[in-house]
Amino acid sequence: MAEASPGYVEIQEPAGSKRRVPLAGPKMVIGRGAEAELRLDSAAVSRQHAEIYVDPFGRWWVRDLKSRNGTLVNGQAVAEHVIAPTDVIQVDEFIITVSVTGEPASRPKTKIGTSLTIGDSKAGSIQSLKDMEPPRISRGHLVGLTAFATKLLATEDDAERLKLLCRLMLAKEFHGTSAVAIRVVNDLPPGAQPEMLCEPESARNWRAGETPYVSRTLLRAVRESRSPAVATNMGSGGAGVVEMSLAGDVAQVSAIACPFRLGDDSMDVLYVSFPAEYGTGEWLSLGALAAEQFQQAQTAWDARRAAQAQALVEQELEQAHAIQMRFIPTKVEVPGLDVAMGFQPCRWVGGDYIDVMPTADGRVFIVIADVCGKGLQAALITATLHSMLHTNVATGAKLVDVISRLNEYLCATLPHESFVTMIGMSLDLKTGALECINGGHPPAMIVDPKGNLRLLQAGENLPMGYMPSELVVQADKLEAGHVLALYTDGLTEMNNEAGDMMGEGALGEYVRSACAEVPNAPIADMSVRLKTSLDQYLGNALPNDDRTYLLLRRAPGA
Repeated sequence: MAEASPGYVEIQEPAGSKRRVPLAGPKMVIGRGAEAELRLDSAAVSRQHAEIYVDPFGRWWVRDLKSRNGTLVNGQAVAEHVIAPTDVIQVDEFIITVSVTGEPASRPKTKIGTSLTIGDSKAGSIQSLKDMEPPRISRGHLVGLTAFATKLLATEDDAERLKLLCRLMLAKEFHGTSAVAIRVVNDLPPGAQPEMLCEPESARNWRAGETPYVSRTLLRAVRESRSPAVATNMGSGGAGVVEMSLAGDVAQVSAIACPFRLGDDSMDVLYVSFPAEYGTGEWLSLGALAAEQFQQAQTAWDARRAAQAQALVEQELEQAHAIQMRFIPTKVEVPGLDVAMGFQPCRWVGGDYIDVMPTADGRVFIVIADVCGKGLQAALITATLHSMLHTNVATGAKLVDVISRLNEYLCATLPHESFVTMIGMSLDLKTGALECINGGHPPAMIVDPKGNLRLLQAGENLPMGYMPSELVVQADKLEAGHVLALYTDGLTEMNNEAGDMMGEGALGEYVRSACAEVPNAPIADMSVRLKTSLDQYLGNALPNDDRTYLLLRRAPGA
């Protein structure tokens, strides 16, 4: 399972209040029950109403857990849905949004060599937008802001967008003298400099050689109010004033600080210095509008990138699924052998493979395999298994030779972290003589008509692709009327709603019951009974692996 990205879930209560819950673990249940990680206190919400979870590709999903009143995404009822950055989830009257990164804006990693002059001396005043009269903004400013928004949406690079933001405030009609984007953390030690997100930009008339002057008190006020503020070191600021650190010997100046990203532990702020006469509500409003446009552009680019990444993942998974399904037999007809298969692919895993291949000399070659991995890589390895096995079996080669050649090939070609667990069998339909090579796979089972079950070889050989080695072959016999069951660990490692893993013991009991309940029934009926038992065990839990099994029975009198 892929590691979940840091982030949070924001829940808006019916009364309008909001709360945030950090994303914790690969799955979080939404519901009324006390055990729900995202608890919604309403009788209209089921105890376990829905869940959000992360897949191996880092995508977060929402899934309805067969709730009474359903789960909506963007106003539409869903059973399961990949969460996009702009999606709104609704459960009853609760509005839920998911931030999968925890930091909505991108974080440019630009090497910055400039330092800032940080001031702490107390003089002048600080005001926020709410303290001021409604501002008057000129048509020229609105035209400039509109053009700025268009440029942001056409500029993919994060650092370049920050430069555009700073340079906008230095344009002639905006009168800024210096501008910089700063990350302000809640626990910044006294005397420490805040992190600069870009090189400071200075107007042409800025004094050469001087670094931008930043008021620590203004940053503190913005951090506490979480809203834009303006400061000046000229006289009293009137209503809503607090002392600020713009010392008189720095010259008469004003400054604005406008947040464009608000996080739990930090915020990103546009800090702009002006001549003193521009420390007014109009210029604070201009800066706030520019910061808001920048934030909206960041959100749009984040959504665009997430959509592109999701489209690539979906394309890969569709290709993997198509490859995998191409090599799963839809129907097997071998005289003297009754065969049934169960194959339920997990949407993001493409590594299970089963096959039954009659040979010219009256044998049947049987194989089940599980490729370590997911997606397109696992599906391509599955295609290789199919090709090599069919080519070698067609030559009439012995079981040990077929599996040895396959192992040598996989050792030479598989990525270092990949391997294949598999069982290869050769069955003589006339005598029932059975050869078995198990390479790191769960053991096959044989069930007689009375329901007695025994296990075949396990742990004798390494998985395929680890290293060339001499293979241990087990000789056994499949009597007429006996059922041979092979399966992948998607069954034995399946977890139910309580988180309990099935294990070989429980699976063996399900197989035994399915085969012994009506011993003379067609093998397809046994397969249906087994599938029903597996579905009941899984319940509402989310399958995290392919679920594959193969049942074979020698016909009586064969």
